[in-house]
Amino acid sequence: MSSVDLSILLVSWNTRDETRACLESLPTGIHGDLRFEIVAVDNGSCDGSAELLDNHPQVRLLRNEHNVGFAAAVNQAYWQARGALILLLNSDVRFHPGALSTMIEHLRQHPEAAGVSPLYLNPDGTFQQHYVNLPTFTATIALVTALRKLPVFRQALHRFQMRGEDFSRPRLLASGSCMLLRRQVLPTDHIFDERFPIYWNDAVLARTLRDAGRQLWMIPHAVVTHSRGASCRRLGPTIRQRHLLGSLVGYLSLTEPRYKLAIFRAVALVDHGVKRLFGRPVPLGLSDLRAALGGDVGPLPDGDIRDWWVIVDSGRSGAAAGSPPSGTATAALVTEASRLGDKRVLLLHAEPAARARWRLTVQTQDQSVWSADLPSALPFGKYVRWIDRINLRVGAGRLRRWLDRQAGARVLYLTDDRATAVIGYLGEDEVHSVSSSSLPAVAEPAHV
Repeated sequence: MSSVDLSILLVSWNTRDETRACLESLPTGIHGDLRFEIVAVDNGSCDGSAELLDNHPQVRLLRNEHNVGFAAAVNQAYWQARGALILLLNSDVRFHPGALSTMIEHLRQHPEAAGVSPLYLNPDGTFQQHYVNLPTFTATIALVTALRKLPVFRQALHRFQMRGEDFSRPRLLASGSCMLLRRQVLPTDHIFDERFPIYWNDAVLARTLRDAGRQLWMIPHAVVTHSRGASCRRLGPTIRQRHLLGSLVGYLSLTEPRYKLAIFRAVALVDHGVKRLFGRPVPLGLSDLRAALGGDVGPLPDGDIRDWWVIVDSGRSGAAAGSPPSGTATAALVTEASRLGDKRVLLLHAEPAARARWRLTVQTQDQSVWSADLPSALPFGKYVRWIDRINLRVGAGRLRRWLDRQAGARVLYLTDDRATAVIGYLGEDEVHSVSSSSLPAVAEPAHV
């Protein structure tokens, strides 16, 4: 007989603050005398997450030296779990009063229900539309291509995203970020298919349960706050997009006939080519795109996953490693990043060049600051503005390929008008404009 009623499976990857808030909210979410355990898996975090979990009196911690992926970590925790109920819990979820007890009570009162998820709120208290249907083939094409602008595809995408639907009543629906399941409906050896390391594993699980006649519910009177994407944003845009697309191809290979998968791949390739032809930014280079369309999601990031602050420092070129940055705004940003300790600064030295130079040089100045000298594709950029803009964009594209091999979200800081030429060419998540007297905390968004 199990010694606990509930096993909470928590996966951690560099979300120390979110994990702390999640654990602190657990007592709030439970009413009454519930016997539960917390089985946590840390995927090689470097931000102190593992130490936080190890020191928590209610947590049984499994530590991985490397990032094995979300699906594999959940399965690791599941093998150690003893409860008749299993809670899949993301570290960026915080429980409102009685939320977890309400979910458990729903399963007790509805024996036909295999699992239940709560209502999600954003950190500002507004409703978070975090629910989706299982996608149709048309919706998957709309999800990854510009065809979403056509009415048929747009409508399919909106049905998948459940836009405008009523979430004020219980309904057949579930979300893997916080999902309470009966152990008896799960396989004995795994919960998630590990061929889907980060994305679409919950869709595969939901589809498997649905095909077996199992019901998954969402109930609005159990409420949680969800920060959404606390770990995934640290993947970096290219790694994240390759996992999204590669796992989607894997999902389609399980659910659709082969001819439809071939159509999907062809449409995605054409969409990529058209965007490149018209100078539109694309999330993946051609080699990454082809790999993802083959179902290859690529390696998981490990080691240093701090976010990047990318600063276009156009005051000079070829600065020696360790030399101070030029410009008051640039110096202030570097100082702030060093103070925070969880950021990496990449200085883009991009002085207008009189002649072409082909080499991209990236050097480490210290543990928080990198320096990059951008190449120039064309001569006379120092004298002709439109040539200078071309050089900036080509150089930024070259640098992006270097950044694509690094984890971490990218925030671009523009310290002068000339630097706007690189917007969209670095795969950045955010862009801010800063003056000589402003700091990152008060920078005004220029473009997202």
